[in-house]
Amino acid sequence: MQPITILVIFLPLLIIPAAHGQLSDRLGFKQVYTIETGGYSFPVEIVSNFSVEETEFSAEQKKLTFHAFSTSQNNIAEVQIPQNLISGNFTFFVNEQEIFPTVQSSEQISFIFMEFLGNGTNKIEIIGTTYLPEFSAVAPLVLASSLAGILLLKRRSLI
Repeated sequence: MQPITILVIFLPLLIIPAAHGQLSDRLGFKQVYTIETGGYSFPVEIVSNFSVEETEFSAEQKKLTFHAFSTSQNNIAEVQIPQNLISGNFTFFVNEQEIFPTVQSSEQISFIFMEFLGNGTNKIEIIGTTYLPEFSAVAPLVLASSLAGILLLKRRSLI
């Protein structure tokens, strides 16, 4: 191959990324985590320009925590949380500082778009007001006791 041909092919590959800034600021990492709680599994999807190294979930606190690492100062993330995991009025913290992301909800998911500053390790906390599996665990008991009550009433009326 001619040296000119090689130069024409590879020179744009070297110049274009440098001319348009760091690519890592705009790349989207898609990560899906399965949160297991109350006998159920819930997929939580994150698309961000940082990597999530660890997730934690507390049913008692209705809190989802992400331990993230970023090489960028300007961080963005889109998070999808199933309504059956946590929902309601959310509160958000990054490194114990409250932030106010955009939240849109449907019947199945809460879609959260957040931006925050800080490279390195970041702790992201999402706290909901409703944890629906706690109702799901009680529902069979309510149904069984209602059915037993109806059967008792029906039996008494027949005698």
